[in-house]
Amino acid sequence: MLPNAKGLRLPPRELVPKPDDDDPIDYYYRPLTGRLYRARLQQAVDLLGQRSYGSLLEVGYGSGVFLPELARHAERLVAIDIHGVSERVEDMLRSLGIDATLFQASLFELPFEPDEFDGLVCISVLEHLTELERALDEFRRVLRPGGILVLGFPVRNPLTDGFFRLAGYDPRAIHPSSHSDILSAAEQHPGFAVERRAHFPALLPTSLSAYASCRCRAC
Repeated sequence: MLPNAKGLRLPPRELVPKPDDDDPIDYYYRPLTGRLYRARLQQAVDLLGQRSYGSLLEVGYGSGVFLPELARHAERLVAIDIHGVSERVEDMLRSLGIDATLFQASLFELPFEPDEFDGLVCISVLEHLTELERALDEFRRVLRPGGILVLGFPVRNPLTDGFFRLAGYDPRAIHPSSHSDILSAAEQHPGFAVERRAHFPALLPTSLSAYASCRCRAC
């Protein structure tokens, strides 16, 4: 495992699969972009808090880069994604001695019972969607009352728009929902209460930062 300054555990790059050409896994290991991409995971860890979750779900696990860290915070770890390369992620997890159950599923139709999880983490997913209320409805369904939801998403501003354009993307096409849209949806959802917010870099106002997160409690 590769620790950063705050103790976040990342798997060695050579073990991590790349589910598709657009997956940002390489950015975690590059000198310039690595600080930002690792910081968004650290934000999620900080918002989860100093506790062990009996059952924890990651929605949109992608390459599986966050699963080794999440496994340290859960007795039972489950993850879903729509891609079809779960076997490669499972190979990585086995090589690291990590136990997690992976499903191929849509976040709008989670294959789980109501109130099944104590915690749910969803990092860099909701900005790609427009049906935010529908997604939050499904998150609330599978979380028990009092369960914790941690959401992470990029901040929309001229600097982040420029970054995505340099990377070859139309920021509005890949991110139809802004950070303000996601925060508003979480605050207005009757099944959740937003308890904390965070952003990076912390010294800047949220509107000028690069990435934001929030912690919600299921009502």
